[in-house]
Formats: sequence, C-alpha cells, structure tokens
Amino acid sequence: MRRTEYMQQQRFAIYSRISRDRIGAGLGVERQQEDCTALVQQNGGTVVAAYSDNDISAYSGKHRPGYEALLQAIKDGSIDAVAVWHQDRLLRRTIDLETYIDICQPLNVATYTVKVGQLDLATPSGRAVAKTLAAWASYEVETSTDRVKAAKLQAAKAGLPSGGNRAYGYEQNGMVIIEKEAVVVREAIDRFIAGDSWNQIALDFNSRSIPTAKGKMWTAINVRNVAIRPRNISIRVHNNNEYPAQWPALVSLDTWEDLQLAIKKGQAIYGKRSYSRKHLLTGFVFCGRCGGRMKVINAQQRDGSYSPAFSCRKFDHRGVEVGCGNVKRKKEPVEELVIECLMYRLDSPNLTAMLESSQGDTTELKNIMRDHEAQTLRLQEILNLFSTGDMTFDEYKVAKATASARLEELGRELERKSSHNTLGLIPAGQSVKEAWDKAGLEWRRQLLDALIEGVYISPKQKGDGKARYKQWIFNPDRVEIRWKA
Repeated sequence: MRRTEYMQQQRFAIYSRISRDRIGAGLGVERQQEDCTALVQQNGGTVVAAYSDNDISAYSGKHRPGYEALLQAIKDGSIDAVAVWHQDRLLRRTIDLETYIDICQPLNVATYTVKVGQLDLATPSGRAVAKTLAAWASYEVETSTDRVKAAKLQAAKAGLPSGGNRAYGYEQNGMVIIEKEAVVVREAIDRFIAGDSWNQIALDFNSRSIPTAKGKMWTAINVRNVAIRPRNISIRVHNNNEYPAQWPALVSLDTWEDLQLAIKKGQAIYGKRSYSRKHLLTGFVFCGRCGGRMKVINAQQRDGSYSPAFSCRKFDHRGVEVGCGNVKRKKEPVEELVIECLMYRLDSPNLTAMLESSQGDTTELKNIMRDHEAQTLRLQEILNLFSTGDMTFDEYKVAKATASARLEELGRELERKSSHNTLGLIPAGQSVKEAWDKAGLEWRRQLLDALIEGVYISPKQKGDGKARYKQWIFNPDRVEIRWKA
C-alpha cells in the first residue's frame, strides 16, 4: 500500500518542540507546525490535534506538558498517527523511545517526520534505526553540553561576563558602568547597612519611579539580589567558584565588608524570629505599677471599635503570672509622645557628642560577630557529637545548656552594640531627624534602643479623663521615658 493511501483519512496529532526560545516568541514551534500540517494535508490525512512544548529540552527529563498530552491522546485512541518535524523534536533519549514504542505499537499508531519520513516502529529493524537516531541525538546533546560548559568555565576564569540578561548598574556587555544605576545600587547597600529593610528600600525606589533593569517595579528580593551579588566588587562567580573579573567595581571593599557584617548581624539577632516587628515600641514599654513588660493588644473602645493598645497582662500564654493586669493605654498617643520627646532629645549637645564618638567604629561589633559565629558552630559540634554517640545524653544536656547560654549572651551583646553602631550609620549630610523620617522600622527601633532604657506607663488617676494631648484624651504625665544618655 502506498504511503499516501495509508495516510488517507487518518487522524493526525502534530507535536512540535523547541528547547531554547530566548525571547519567548515560539517562532520555531510555529514553523514546525506549519511543515507538519503541510505533510499531513499533502498526503490526505486530517489534523485533529496539535501539541507543543516551547523552550523545554527533550533531553533534560523535565516534564513536557504537550508531550504528556500527546501520549494520553494515543492511549485514549483519539488519534491514528503522529506527525513531527524530526524524531529529535519528539524525543532524544532511548529510555523515552522505549516508552513511546510500548504505547504506540499495540495501537498501531504510526509516526511520520518531515525530515526523514516514517518511523517504522513495528519491525525490529525499524526500531533499531529509531534507537540509533535517539542514541546519536543523546550524543549530540552531551557533546554540545560539554562544549558549552567548557566555554563558560573558560570565560569565568578570564573574568568575562556570563551573558544573558543585563546586570543592573552595567551596560548590556557587562563591562561598562551605568552611573545613574550604580548610584541606586550604592544607595540600597548604604541604607541596608544603616538599618533599612530590603522591602523598605524597594517601596521607596518604586515611589520614586526607579525601574529595574527590565523596566519593572522593585521587590525586596530584587533589591537584595542586586545588592549582595559579588559582581559589585568585580568578582565573577561560576559553579560556586569565584574569579577576579575584568569589569569595574560598583562599591569599595570596605563597603562590601560592612554589608556582609550587616547581613550576618541581622541573621544573628533576628534569625530565630520568624516574623518582623510591627510596632515601634514593642519591648520598650513597661507597666508603671508592677514593672511588667506591656504587650500590644487589640482593645475595644467605648464606641465598640477596636484599636491597638499597650496592656499589662496578668498571665502569659503559659499561665504564668507576669504582671498586675491593671494598666492599659491606647498605643497611638504613647508612640506619638515618645517620638516627640525623642526629636527634642536629638537636639541635645550631649547626644551630638555621642553620635560623633560612634562614627565608623565597627571593630568591636566585628569581634562580637566572630565570637557569635564560633559559638554557633560550637553548638552544632555538640549536636554532632551526641548524634554520633561520642557524647552521652547527660553530657549533651550540660554542654548544650552552657553553649546556648553563651550564644544568647553574645546575641544580646551584639544587639546592644548594633544599636549603638546605628548612630554611626547616618548618611552623610543628613541630620538624625532626616534619617529618622526616611528610615525603616528596624533602624528606628535600633535608635530607640541606643537612647531609651524604657517607657513606663502609670495607672490612670482622677481627672485624666479631661486631659488632652493633641487629638487624644490622654495625660502625658502618666508616661515616663527613662533615657540611657
């Protein structure tokens, strides 16, 4: 029987694939579909379905939705034949060919290609040819992959850019700095060192209509990735190995070290906390009656609405008595009062001297960081010794308690030193008040921690209902701020 006669009235499914589509246009897939459609029509068949996988390799083993849908259509009996541009568009691995044969052969589903004609999967010789083609396709992919890997390694050792998307701060060739973008990168790094969060920086960049390299809005992870990339200090990274790069650096090594310190400091201080602080004064406010730490709760107002308030709780979540439970005050006026007093305090000559003495001194902070890292490794070493049986459970408990206590002590010392160091990270040319207005919550809290011992709220007294502070019914005389300096 002639090929044309055999194909007449057969229901065909077209499958097309391209493994690399850099711009996502799918043009290669479209060309394959056009050629396959012409093949079917020229021979009297009917196209009943078309499946495609764009920018997915047939060799990688990744899930191909279009290919899986084709196999399901064959199993369902909804098609009689498959048309592809070339066998390597359908599959490149012999293991995939075996599966394809097992599905097609019992159902007598034929496979036709534009380039090499019909694939004879019904006879041993035909299957041998198909397997040979698949083996050579695998060989071509492997050798091509090896060549690409070797070329990339050679480029990395030479300190040349990796290509791909344009790196923010540099021109497309990756070798020339775009100064207006470099300024943005430096600002992001300086602000993170000063205590701003990546999210705060991203929101500010978006409010100023500063686009990313792709012209999109910034996210916290975008800002972080641009700021912490080794490219900024002329380092080329390839397979986790670093090589000196030929492009100019965006920041100095001193700034880079300060950034690494800020990142490690944040991990050491906040690493165990899975949430971010929501309120400026959390942890700073105490009950003026019993001295217990006050918590922020949602308190019901006289009109039935709810608003945040500082509250002295009698019991904690474990049922342990921690306070008197008799003092509660609306959060907004307390925060406003503390900020107002802080701004007034910032004009103090003594504070100016304190700021000047803290400028640029990070030596002690770095020493504490090294001790903290060493103690963290010590704690892990204790766990490893116990898990391998080199330490008894009793020895483990004692060693772990000692190491954990030291780690917590270093964490508190690190937080105290970090707060003091915050005063020395105010951007050049800015007053403390200007820095406060532009900074994020963590920086503001660090500044408070450097200056304030605590905020104590006393119980209400007769006549407080008539007292006014700005727009609130509130007596500021019932709030005592205890200063460190």
